[in-house]
Amino acid sequence: MNRMTMVKTGDTALTVTRRFNADPAAVFKAHTDEAIVRTWMLGPPGWTMPDCTLDATPGGAFSYTWAHPDEGSFTIHGTFLELDPPNRIFHKEVMEMGDETPPAAQVETRFEADPDGTLMTMTITYASAEQREAAVASGMEDGMAFSYDTLEKALASA
Repeated sequence: MNRMTMVKTGDTALTVTRRFNADPAAVFKAHTDEAIVRTWMLGPPGWTMPDCTLDATPGGAFSYTWAHPDEGSFTIHGTFLELDPPNRIFHKEVMEMGDETPPAAQVETRFEADPDGTLMTMTITYASAEQREAAVASGMEDGMAFSYDTLEKALASA
């Protein structure tokens, strides 16, 4: 199975890469079709996604809520700024954290055809180094890796 990598880049960014054994159009659609997102963006075992809404158009909004019986819940919401199917998604997002909700992060996701299918490169740029460190400490890497493994399986069976 392909493995996700996450590395700190610059002072405030994270770069996430993952290969998928599917063409860019299929991987792009899996990120922009609400019905498909609900099947794979679930995180580690025990987590559910009770809320998933998205309007994948420029200016369209999205909101994802994850819940766990022992860990509580959290929500990420944002706005799609640019979409270039099947090559690129650019959006801003905020992780709700009560009174400590940070400024929006900017996220650019590129989908490039390669001999094995698609190389996805996601660059998440935070407002500060502290915000990036809080995101890393939240366990997002494990959640993303589990979700992308689930997506890989879904793409293989499509």
